Amino acid sequence: MIDFTLYDYAVVGSTNDEAKVLLAQGAGEGTVIRAERQTAGRGRRGGNWISEVGNLYCSIILTPECTLSEANQLSFVMAIAVGEAVLPMLLIPHTLTYKWPNDLLLEGKKVAGILIETESQGEQFVKSCVIGIGLNIHVVPEHSKYQVTALIDHVKSSIDKEALFVALLDNVKTYYEIWRQKGFQTIRKVWLERAHGLGQKMQVVIGEKETHAEFMDLSPEGALVLKNDDGTSLKLMSAEIL
Repeated sequence: MIDFTLYDYAVVGSTNDEAKVLLAQGAGEGTVIRAERQTAGRGRRGGNWISEVGNLYCSIILTPECTLSEANQLSFVMAIAVGEAVLPMLLIPHTLTYKWPNDLLLEGKKVAGILIETESQGEQFVKSCVIGIGLNIHVVPEHSKYQVTALIDHVKSSIDKEALFVALLDNVKTYYEIWRQKGFQTIRKVWLERAHGLGQKMQVVIGEKETHAEFMDLSPEGALVLKNDDGTSLKLMSAEIL
């Protein structure tokens, strides 16, 4: 199983960028970069991830040596790892949901996000990837395009940030191994148990086009499966749910 090597920083531009530097210098699987604050944090689709002191910002180097579509499945692996770390703390556990493809919500508000950046050989083979995780623990970011929240507003008592981080890494180790040994189907089943909006009509942005369709399922590959108003189905590997 994966072993972790931790690099701690007070401030970095981006933990993902720092991980890429270490990767280029020969850092191996299990290298973890954690920072108290980021000055240039980013999210999916190039959005900013506002990164003030009090929250958790980390990146993990993995070398899955898999196809690009398989590497995309790691966002679900990581969502579960984060979710299982915070679940024991929650006053109302069922309010935790996973938003396709890479966010965690509490009471419908974003509390965590995941960013996967891959290094490929050829067009399809992924040699290594850097997985960034941002979790709002004590601070609610301002100027976000989404409704956001912080974990502290949903828990039974005070938060031991270090214990939470240790639990997160333990879960990464567990679910990454499940994914490597058993494939995506076990991960898919666990993720679907907390899928945000499953069975509901969703507002979906595909490129420059916006549509409304019912969220029906997660495909065996990790694609979003929608049903249009006319009954036809649509399978998406890249889109944004609003």
